[in-house]
Amino acid sequence: MKKNIFSEILIQLLQENGLNRKQFAERSGIPYPTVVGWTNLGRLPDFSALCKVADFFDCSTDYLTGRQDDVGNITVVRNLNDDEARLLSCYKGLTDAQKQAVQNLVNSMRG
Repeated sequence: MKKNIFSEILIQLLQENGLNRKQFAERSGIPYPTVVGWTNLGRLPDFSALCKVADFFDCSTDYLTGRQDDVGNITVVRNLNDDEARLLSCYKGLTDAQKQAVQNLVNSMRG
């Protein structure tokens, strides 16, 4: 089953902040079973919970839903296959220098 973009972004944020699901649940006040549902079962948060997660990680709800990149650019992407979604998720985790290297590689491949 393909994970939703929210789940992928939440897992990435947890890793980047050195948190496991239980620590996040305790610190955010979101019940642990809810966090497990988001990360393992593909469940989606309601609006209130989405805002709580955004506040916790100091990011936008658009970022959490994959509609905005980490520097504020709107990136509405629909109908990605699994490979494309994984590639995008990996790209988002790169440093600025690594992203530039990937962009240069892609541009050189286009001819």
